[in-house]
Amino acid sequence: MKRHANPKPDKKGLRHLKRLAQEAFPGCDIQFCSHGDLGGHLAPRVCTLAFRLVDAQGKFRSNVIWVWPQTLKNWTAADVRHAVDRSNGK
Repeated sequence: MKRHANPKPDKKGLRHLKRLAQEAFPGCDIQFCSHGDLGGHLAPRVCTLAFRLVDAQGKFRSNVIWVWPQTLKNWTAADVRHAVDRSNGK
């Protein structure tokens, strides 16, 4: 059986990342982006996932953050804060 070259992110990992973002930035959530949303050619790798931090008013609070879906289960709230800070140039 062939493995799919571009596996879908695990739903548990996505829920975990959403929970961490809400812990790291109370009142904010994350919006997942697909390659098509971002023009496809902007993705650094085929099997990456993109997200942005969004506040309660719907304003983006971070630039696009690219992650490997397989690593989501290892992320912590500190990792989310660090990724958001890096995306914002801090």
